[in-house]
Amino acid sequence: MAGSRERDVAEDLRRYFASRLPARVAEIEAAGDAARGAGWAEEPLRAFHRAAHSLAGTGATFGFPEVSAVARRLENLLKAALGAGSPPESAEVADLLSRLRGLAGSETPPSSPGSGDEGEGG
Repeated sequence: MAGSRERDVAEDLRRYFASRLPARVAEIEAAGDAARGAGWAEEPLRAFHRAAHSLAGTGATFGFPEVSAVARRLENLLKAALGAGSPPESAEVADLLSRLRGLAGSETPPSSPGSGDEGEGG
């Protein structure tokens, strides 16, 4: 059945996204550290913004709306800082990164409809 196969592929993609989420958040944190270390210079700040933007989009795509919402807030904060030519509010950046870390540690892929424990395993 094509529908079942599509659901399986979608579930595999969700699981892959969830498994990569801690690394993605670590990459965003590293970009933030680099931007902060460079005195919030434009290019490192742009890289930090791009990393947040990417997670905001992919989080929603793969069924993680809360991850997407927090990443979008970070993205908007960084975009405003870029537009103003000033550093972002560090306490808010720290709070949003902390929330992303928490979500990366707690998010699990949604289970497929109709999947149960029966028939799994051997």
